This record gives sequence, C-alpha cells and structure tokens, in this order.
Amino acid sequence: MSLKERLQLEYEILDRLDSARTSAGEEEVTEELERAIIEHELAELEKHTQAEPILVPVRRRRAA
Repeated sequence: MSLKERLQLEYEILDRLDSARTSAGEEEVTEELERAIIEHELAELEKHTQAEPILVPVRRRRAA
C-alpha cells in the first residue's frame, strides 16, 4: 500500500469516527482512537522522510 493510499484510508476512518461521534455522543473513545491513528501516521511519515535522502537542487553557473 502506498503512502497516499494509506493516508486516504486513514482519512476515511477519521471521517467515520467524526460522524459516529456526532451521532452517538461517544467523544472520549473516538478522540483516543483518533489521537492514536494520527500519532501512528506521523511516526510513519517521520520514518519515511528520514529514510529518503534529501534532494537539494544545485544551481550551476555557466562559464562565460
């Protein structure tokens, strides 16, 4: 599963939790679950970005 697909799935889960919270009034449980999902995804993103080398464009001057 790609990063984009995983984030889309997590977004859909969070959206469902938000809908359930407003209809059922179970704020405490859904907030804990939302926080766990968000913290997990942020940790995964941090690992993903640290594993890839940072590409910095280098501007080269042409000889006159």
